[in-house]
Amino acid sequence: MDLEQTGFDSFTSLGEDDALDDLNERVSGNRNEWLRFVVNRQDYGVSVLQVQEILCAGDITPVSGAPHFVLGVINVRGNIVTVVDARRRLRLPPRAADDSIGWIVILDVDDQHVGLVVDEVLEVQVLNNDNVENLHGDMAFEVEGVIETEAGMMILVDARMMAGMNEVAGEQGAAA
Repeated sequence: MDLEQTGFDSFTSLGEDDALDDLNERVSGNRNEWLRFVVNRQDYGVSVLQVQEILCAGDITPVSGAPHFVLGVINVRGNIVTVVDARRRLRLPPRAADDSIGWIVILDVDDQHVGLVVDEVLEVQVLNNDNVENLHGDMAFEVEGVIETEAGMMILVDARMMAGMNEVAGEQGAAA
């Protein structure tokens, strides 16, 4: 991901002292950056530390026997990447038959790359950790938290959960 995509280009318009203050504020303990994306008209976020790159969708090759949330695989510069449907992971209604896949967010999860199909990629947003609300109950294991932003409620998800790493490991353990 280049610096322009992550929002670092905004430093060039600031004075040197202002830019340094802004940078220090961004990396302080109570602020962090999240990639904001849309699935089924709801805003979600995943830590930019877990995002490798963002691709316009191409051909996805189906893989028989894959878990229900896996759409297939793609080739990214010679590397085979498993592609996961965010709608299926979040137990949301499937996309319409005529609704094409537009965006794949490549996540870096435990040194493995996994593509996450989302409806739209919006921006990188700096959030204050102090404003993140934790959920309790059934959704708590799937969601890192929620935060109210100027654009509305954003649900913060864990890349490992979205990639299905825990679920796949459980299925493999049960098969052994």
